[in-house]
Amino acid sequence: MYKYCCLMLARHKAFIASNGLDSICGRIYISAQGINCQGGGLREHTEAYVAWVAAQPEFSGLFHTLWPTAGPAFPKLRLKCKPNLISLAGGMAAIPCTDPAMRATPLQPQQWREKLDAADAVNAAVAAGAEVPGKRVVVMDLRNDYEWDAGHFDWAPRPDEEVFAGHFDWAPRPDEEVFAETPGVGEDSVPTPLKGTDPENTEVMMYCTGGIRCDVYSALLRQKGFKNLYTLHGGIQHYLKEEGSEHWQGSLFVFDGRMAINPALDGKLQEGEGLPAAVPCSMCGEAPAALPHVNCANINCNELFIACNACKTKFHGCCCEACQSAPRLLRPIKINGGNYGAWGNYADRDSLSPVIATGRSHEGRVARRARRREAQQAKREEIMEQRKELRAAIKAAVRAAEEADAAQQATAEAAKQPAVA
Repeated sequence: MYKYCCLMLARHKAFIASNGLDSICGRIYISAQGINCQGGGLREHTEAYVAWVAAQPEFSGLFHTLWPTAGPAFPKLRLKCKPNLISLAGGMAAIPCTDPAMRATPLQPQQWREKLDAADAVNAAVAAGAEVPGKRVVVMDLRNDYEWDAGHFDWAPRPDEEVFAGHFDWAPRPDEEVFAETPGVGEDSVPTPLKGTDPENTEVMMYCTGGIRCDVYSALLRQKGFKNLYTLHGGIQHYLKEEGSEHWQGSLFVFDGRMAINPALDGKLQEGEGLPAAVPCSMCGEAPAALPHVNCANINCNELFIACNACKTKFHGCCCEACQSAPRLLRPIKINGGNYGAWGNYADRDSLSPVIATGRSHEGRVARRARRREAQQAKREEIMEQRKELRAAIKAAVRAAEEADAAQQATAEAAKQPAVA
């Protein structure tokens, strides 16, 4: 099968070269399960390549979307054979994702919106205690937590971890901080959002950026016995293009130079107005966050974070106060977000050697990020606790005022009653 994929790869490269489609850049991965493409180029080049791929018998019925951009969104072309369509710890050999009967029922954007309309009523009733918890519709975001911060659907909880592998506590997370799913190791292991649910009756709605992760993941859930599975055909980008922002909060994170898009707001933003995020600033927790995300200016950290412009300026482009004193803090502040270039671009050769010699600490990037996530989570919990206490204090004050009014009215009513001899 790998040899066949290599032959297919050669055909793709030959078509691009022979037709002069040299503007095409991006990531195009071919595997035994299909093709996963995120790319771009001149419109005529892109349309020609997509039409050729769709005409190949191996890719009949291929779904794709085309988006206009102001300029190149990818630095180069990476056209490769991959053993798996998406990165999975343990591989995909045991996952029947190419069998349509094992995948979830795909919903067109309009159907997805209508199902979310129904979920609104049911989940609100469950939250109010008017319905039993077993009726709750589970909406699952199969992306990374920082993607959820940029935008998400109603009723979808924030993924627990920075990477997709940690989103579902099915097995120990791999050390590599990459998108890597870890399938469950036992019959009883299920993803966190589905713990305590009834596989026979619980409705599960899954979504991701383009739909590929959902097809793979739904086959895993089908193996776990879940019956009522639904995915968003074409992913979030298809929905925003067809249905607008109903039931959607914020914007869409994308893995290219744009970093965030929102087709539902095309032509509706004022000049200089940024794309909205779904969460407030991750640093102060109050001001609206400014998209797109930005990497921490501390090269040792490189954390992808979202913050308001005031905090990015205050912390000199770093994700926290500690990163401001890092020995390899060479990169400029990116108030408007975006990607950094190679870190050697930000210092001359004479200054690089001593900085390189400092190297990274022995703690390691994974440990540093875990420690930082814990600190950020603690800060979020502190802010939420403060808000909870404030709400409780307001409710108590309102109750006290109501009780005082009631007592005053009772006293007044008693004064009106005639005295009894």
